Amino acid sequence: FCWLASVGHWHDVGGAVPGNYNPAATDAFAEAFILPPVRLARAGEINQDIIDILLRNTRLPQSAQGDLNGQLGALDLGVRRMDELLGEYGAPTVRAALDALGERAEALMRAELTELPDGRWEAVDYLDNDGISDTPLAIKVALSIKGDEMELDFAGTAPRCAGPVNIALPTAVATAYVAIKHIFPSLPANAGVMRPIAVKIPEGSLLAAEFPAPVGGYTETILRMIDAIFSAMAQAAPERVVANAYGTINALSIAGKRANGQPWVMFSFYGGGHGGSIETDGLNHGNAPISTATIPPMEILEAAYPVMFRTWALRPDSAGSGAQRGGVGAIYEIEVLEENGAEAFLFGERGRFAPKGIAGGGDAALNKFQYEQDDGWYSPPLASKMRGIKLKAGQAVRLETPGGGGYGKATERNQAAIARDVARGLVSEAEADFAYGTDWREGTA
Repeated sequence: FCWLASVGHWHDVGGAVPGNYNPAATDAFAEAFILPPVRLARAGEINQDIIDILLRNTRLPQSAQGDLNGQLGALDLGVRRMDELLGEYGAPTVRAALDALGERAEALMRAELTELPDGRWEAVDYLDNDGISDTPLAIKVALSIKGDEMELDFAGTAPRCAGPVNIALPTAVATAYVAIKHIFPSLPANAGVMRPIAVKIPEGSLLAAEFPAPVGGYTETILRMIDAIFSAMAQAAPERVVANAYGTINALSIAGKRANGQPWVMFSFYGGGHGGSIETDGLNHGNAPISTATIPPMEILEAAYPVMFRTWALRPDSAGSGAQRGGVGAIYEIEVLEENGAEAFLFGERGRFAPKGIAGGGDAALNKFQYEQDDGWYSPPLASKMRGIKLKAGQAVRLETPGGGGYGKATERNQAAIARDVARGLVSEAEADFAYGTDWREGTA
């Protein structure tokens, strides 16, 4: 009747660097162990040989085994639930219901599109670089609406690049769906929603990579796609979208060996601010718009790995100003405690191109990364990406993540809200004066 799928993020699946986010990869073989589609089980019997191959190609076999067991358990549960559903209603009824749900979703989307103005709106955003060459890469989109149909055309996007910020065509189309779901959040999440929407991806672009092109940094590229789509939609119907979120997953790996020789890899994403909207200020220190995960508490990370968080705090003055300001980003400073030292790897973005405001709102602060050495603090030459920075015990890395863009003109912000932001430490007095003027001070005298 159907295939079931379980998608999860494993901590490490081989490749040249711990955690697999390798900013210097020039092909897929430098990113991870490559396993083609293969049957892990036949007739309920697990093929242990395949599992052994998988576990031999990770630095963290115990973690990988746990992840695999969890995903297999999820699939087993899914099979039971589908069997129960089909047993109660029968396959023809379930198939008819699925068809009806898709048709209903399509009708709802077409109705939404007819409420929007006809026209064509263009937007462009940029990746800092591909991790190999320090050259910005454009993500362009033209959003067209005519009646009850929409087109997203990415013609003019940068060509396929040497570094790992390429994405495959199915990923690009799926990303367009994610953006559409954010713009129309009340609509059902099924394929019917996308039937009135044409997504055009140019051949040869970094949005249509083919094997063995490196694609390990795909998360950065899809975030930029979403930002570009939002910026285009903001010209047509700003009330439908939020300003740009912080726009990078900031995949930071710190890895080393313990005194007993066992490897450790602390891999995590680090959040930032989300964009303001017509209704409210942006979320402070949230996770990426493509994620359903939560940011782990520092206490969990400190208990599991030989590190200490010197700082984990909100980042003042990182949000874009506006009638509804963006959410603020965060500051993380992480010290290595392991006597053997460690290496740090970063795959990020927004080090050169700030998250944008919409409807007259201000842009947010840039991403900022530094690492500590014997003679002071340094920034990586490619701003948002680095590989294999060696850290001694007592040395640290520092990440200051962007906030979100602002919505609406700063002159329209409520004066009491400005004073409240200053009192909470989200905006400094100097930044408040610069962005909003000094009238807010009258209520604090």
